[in-house]
Amino acid sequence: MSAPQGLPRRPLSFTAGETVVTRAWKYNGQAHWVVPGLALGSDEHGEWIYQPAGSFIARPGMAFFARSDAVTLSPASGEWLATFHSGEDRNGLLLYIDLSTAIGWAPLGPRGHELHSIDMDLDVVERAGRGIYLDDEDEFEEHREAFGYPDELTSAIAAEAQDLLARVAARQAPFDGAALSRFDQGRALLDAASAR
Repeated sequence: MSAPQGLPRRPLSFTAGETVVTRAWKYNGQAHWVVPGLALGSDEHGEWIYQPAGSFIARPGMAFFARSDAVTLSPASGEWLATFHSGEDRNGLLLYIDLSTAIGWAPLGPRGHELHSIDMDLDVVERAGRGIYLDDEDEFEEHREAFGYPDELTSAIAAEAQDLLARVAARQAPFDGAALSRFDQGRALLDAASAR
C-alpha cells in the first residue's frame, strides 16, 4: 500500500469530536507515522486536530504512547503539517512542522477522516532552551537521491522550510499562539465524551 493520490486538500465536512487518523507516508510508498486524534474544527488557517496524551502513535519499527497533548494543523495551503505541543514534553518540544506534500483528506467510516501526506524529511522544530531550527537536512539529501525526488519538488520543499523558519521566528499566524486555545477545546471534548 502507498499514499493515496488526488485527495482533496480540505475535507468536505469537519465536525468537532469526529475521529481523525493522520497517516504519513514516505516518498517511496512506505508507511510512516500513524497518529489518532479528534477533529476540533476549521478556520482560516485550516483544519485543527487534537491528539490527547496517552494516544498510541506508531510507525514501522517504533510505537509509543504520547506523554503530553498535541494539536496538529493541516493548513489550507502550503507543503507542511504543524504539530503544537503543550509544553509538557520532557525534551522541551513546543512545535514540530513536518515538510510534507500530497496532503489530502479521505473519509473514514461514517463519522471520521483520514489525513494523508507524504513526509519530505525536513522539519522546522522549536524547543524550549534550544530555539527554532531546521532538522533532518541530511535525511532530506539522502532520500532525494535514494527516492528520486524531482528537482522542482526538492526546491519547493527547501524554500518552504526557509519560509517557515522565518514565519515561526516572527510569530506570524498561525505560529502566534493561536493554537493555545485549541488545547482547552480538545480537553473539553474529552471531558464531554467521558461524561456520557
